[in-house]
Amino acid sequence: MSHPVPPSARKRRSGPLEAAPLLLFLAAFPLILLLFHGTATSAFAAVLQLVLLALALRLIHRGQQVEEDWFQNRTARPPRLPRKTIGSALIGLTLLLLAGHHFATLWLPLGFGLLGMALSLAAFGRDPLRGSTAVQDRARRAQIEAALGRVEAVLKQQVDKAASLGDAEIAGRAEGLRITVMALLRALSEDPAEAKRLRRPVARFLDLFAAENDRLHAAWETEDRAKARLRYLARIAALGEAFEDRARETGLAQGRDAFEIEADLLWTRMYRHRAA
Repeated sequence: MSHPVPPSARKRRSGPLEAAPLLLFLAAFPLILLLFHGTATSAFAAVLQLVLLALALRLIHRGQQVEEDWFQNRTARPPRLPRKTIGSALIGLTLLLLAGHHFATLWLPLGFGLLGMALSLAAFGRDPLRGSTAVQDRARRAQIEAALGRVEAVLKQQVDKAASLGDAEIAGRAEGLRITVMALLRALSEDPAEAKRLRRPVARFLDLFAAENDRLHAAWETEDRAKARLRYLARIAALGEAFEDRARETGLAQGRDAFEIEADLLWTRMYRHRAA
């Protein structure tokens, strides 16, 4: 796994290794002589080899720049195209073509090509194919926090809607339910797997909470206000208990300790009763 290198290492890398591709190309200068003193076939082969070498060195140079940017920006996603690896493979292919017409079999040219590729990888390093674990964890944490923020915004909207009726008990129960749900979500979202498992239950809970608010508002100015009020208080209490049960099941399924889960539930009940 590739890890971000310290600034001192990045500074050393940006020195001689950036000039190395240019030096490698200058080392291939004798190939240019074949354009003037060789046959047409050797001239074509020289042009092909020079093009392959120039492309390889360009890919390696660009791969170094992309890797440096990735280390400095510390983004979660590594470079998509392994430029340095492809460039090293092209260097190996160039050596294979250079040595190919000097030997009766392909074994030695193939060995030279593999050796050239290995030396290139040793000199310039491999492309980072996997992102930093710490960076990926921070990215997942940011996604979870954003999702929790959206859920809390919807819950606050529903609490405000319940409080708009002017009934202190209804407003307190709705606020207590919001506190309970958000406390449980934050406790269970420490594990990204648990957060993913709760996605559908949370969506269902929000739909049911909104439906209960709509039903209460529809009956508030009618003769069924008292009955609707009692039904609303009972329904949201049941919603809170059902969500606690689902949270308990989710935590146990993920291997959390049963005592830890019950402590979380007790803590959220204290918040809910205090708000109510």
